Formats: sequence, structure tokens, C-alpha cells
Amino acid sequence: MGQAKQDDSAIAEHKFFELLRKFDNAMLVTHAGDGAPLHARPMQIAETNDDGSIWFIAAANSPKIDELTRDSHILAVLQNEKQWVSVSGRAELHSDRARIHKVWKEQFRAWFDGKDDPNIVLIRLNPTEAEYWDNKGIAGLKLLVKATAAYVTGKELNGPNDVRTHAKVPL
Repeated sequence: MGQAKQDDSAIAEHKFFELLRKFDNAMLVTHAGDGAPLHARPMQIAETNDDGSIWFIAAANSPKIDELTRDSHILAVLQNEKQWVSVSGRAELHSDRARIHKVWKEQFRAWFDGKDDPNIVLIRLNPTEAEYWDNKGIAGLKLLVKATAAYVTGKELNGPNDVRTHAKVPL
């Protein structure tokens, strides 16, 4: 039984990284602390790394940077039509020019005067946990069949979780 759980963990981790690389945008959620509400905003992903970290580019004088300075807890939520990923962890702020040049994408020019803009700062989400849902392909079809059966019979949709479609991944 221990080997099966270890195999599931390896499958889940592999699946998470496979899904993470598919996304270009995320909803980045920050918290200003002291009872302030959570704040989410769409952000383009600058880079993802093999350790699950996600890099974003931001204006140093933006409210999100103030929020991250007060409370470094951060969440990124990524979604397309049938796949979802959430990644939570801690934020680090970076202003290393070489790193900024490395992750720079020409579309960032809409917000900045180029990669040498002194107002650029990078946000690195250092993940502690991720969760994903993948209802694409055959897995989605199986879920649709189960959901339809649950609807028709009036029974709750439940059953064993398949790590190919949903899992929590400690990072």
C-alpha cells in the first residue's frame, strides 16, 4: 500500500508540473494583512521553474508590492476551459536586472518602457502547496458520465479520487 501511495504522489507531482507549463496567465491573490480583504488581479506569467515557482513582472510602485511587503503569503490561480491549478506559497521580490532581462517578454512593453525600466520588480512565488483539477480528454469524459449518473439517480457525485484528474501536491 505504501508503494501505491508513493506512486500516486509521483504521478500527481508530474501532472502538476505538466499542467503548470500550459498556462500564460494567472489570477494573483495577495493579502495586505491586518484584517484587509484578499485582492486578486490577472497577471501574465513571466516564467515557471522546475521547482514549481512562478515569476511575475510588476511595477515597483503598485499596490500589490505594498501588500506583499506587509504579508508575503500569495496564491496564483490558473484556469483554462477544463483545467485548473492553484499554487500557494510565499512571495519574494527581486530587482536583479539580469533576471528581468531573462524573463522579459515583448508584450510587457504595454506596461513598461522596456526591460530597463527602473520601475520593474519581479515577484517570485515560492510554492508550498499546489492543487490541480484536469477534466480534459478521457478523464473529463469519465467525470461527465459519473456526474450525469449522479444527476439522474439523485445521488451525490463521489468515489475514489484519481490523481490524473485531481490532487494536492506538497512542494
